[in-house]
Amino acid sequence: MEFELAVTAEAAGAVPRLKPLVACRDGRPRSQAIRAIWYDSPDRTLLGQGQTLVETRGAWRLKRLFPGAEIWLPGQPAPVVAEGQDMASLSDLPSPLAPLVAFEGRRGLSVHVLAGGSVTLAVARGTLRAVTAERPAARIRLSGDEAAVREAALMIAAAVPVSLPRETLAAEGIALATGWQPGPRRAGAPELPETARTVDTALAHIMGHLLDALLWHTTRLDQGPEAVHQMRVAVRRARSAVSLFRPAFAEGALDPLRAPLKALNARFGATRDWDVFTGETLPAIRATLPDDERLARLAAAADRRRREHHKALDTWLGSQDFRLLTIELAWLIASDTWRKRAAPGTAEPGDNQGGGHGSDQGRGQGAEPGSEQPETDAELTPFAEAVLQKRWKRLTSSGKEMDDLDIPELHAVRLRAKQTRYAAEMFGALFDGKGPHRFIRRLSILQERLGVLNDGAVAASLLAELGGPGGRFGYAVGVVTGFMAARAEKLRPRIAAAFAKFRRQDPYWS
Repeated sequence: MEFELAVTAEAAGAVPRLKPLVACRDGRPRSQAIRAIWYDSPDRTLLGQGQTLVETRGAWRLKRLFPGAEIWLPGQPAPVVAEGQDMASLSDLPSPLAPLVAFEGRRGLSVHVLAGGSVTLAVARGTLRAVTAERPAARIRLSGDEAAVREAALMIAAAVPVSLPRETLAAEGIALATGWQPGPRRAGAPELPETARTVDTALAHIMGHLLDALLWHTTRLDQGPEAVHQMRVAVRRARSAVSLFRPAFAEGALDPLRAPLKALNARFGATRDWDVFTGETLPAIRATLPDDERLARLAAAADRRRREHHKALDTWLGSQDFRLLTIELAWLIASDTWRKRAAPGTAEPGDNQGGGHGSDQGRGQGAEPGSEQPETDAELTPFAEAVLQKRWKRLTSSGKEMDDLDIPELHAVRLRAKQTRYAAEMFGALFDGKGPHRFIRRLSILQERLGVLNDGAVAASLLAELGGPGGRFGYAVGVVTGFMAARAEKLRPRIAAAFAKFRRQDPYWS
């Protein structure tokens, strides 16, 4: 396994001298001069294609600059599109090509023997140089046995402020040379590329996509509450993916993914709830009573609580704990620890968003002890069809008498709608036509209307934190509670209509 970490040039110097690494070093460390030059055409053709041409020690490689159609997981080196001994040996390059930016420095190499095996540590430290600017830069690369790579990465992250790279060293250099601002590696709902057509490659791509999205939005907290919302959604999609794919793998194989996702989810929920309450729920109520000072005082108290949560979240996202958590998750996604399949199965776990164990009934059973496990090359489409069918049936049967459901039952329908939508988004690229888009659109409308009801339940818990009906905001709490109850009743016919329209469509996967 190869694994990359981003680090400042100043901090990189301390890495080879860390006592735990020195104690397990095998042989003498080596150092070598390095020089890499990146090329592009004057009109930035390669940049427009998400690629860059790099020359290092006479070897020429066309590499990805940001993810394209191939699978490129967080923490993994940039994919090589083509390589040769000279520029002429690479076809379909734009012309003319000229140097754009260079990296010059030294690479320290050392081998370490850890409990998990052997790992080679490479620390590249130097300067990115363009025509008009330069800046120090560094990268860490670990290669070797999977368990040893993990052990070394966490050992380094516990002592030095390293993190998962949000862009390649090449992208940093091109940004320095041109002023180009790298966008997110990936964002939004995951979409499967053509190269992800087995259950293991699909899950790896989905999880890597969502970790990329999470990391991108940690850099955008100063742009409003949308960043927290998108981080929370990314984590929820990832937890749903683990739940969705779990029956396709050996019993317990995906359990290691659940713990870091659960820890992440716990950090975003309360902050997002206060954002919605102060940014959407309360403004709608105050618009009907604009001069009510008691509502204004409640809103001020709620906003103070919201800012407290944001401050705590900002601090945590900049902490060592967050860096360790995301490094562990990236290693898990890229590793082979969860890829041994049990016999193919299509049963799903229970409704638990976190992917609870549920029942083994209908699940693919593992091989007998000592027997060989099947490879993780099962085709994805049959598995996706079975999962979509089961989630669709579960959702449509749960709301047959929509008008008679109470609020907790409607909340359960909302969760099933969300889980069904996440599955449809993950597998949409497997099916042709407009069916997937229409299905997701109608499901989103239903989920949105059900979500307004959930906002009322969330508001009640937040109001309790502010003292509830018996506290100093008692009057305002009563106004908000009454408003939310009235809105819930008004929404019921619209929820029933959205559900009926969703149920009328034929499943596009069958």
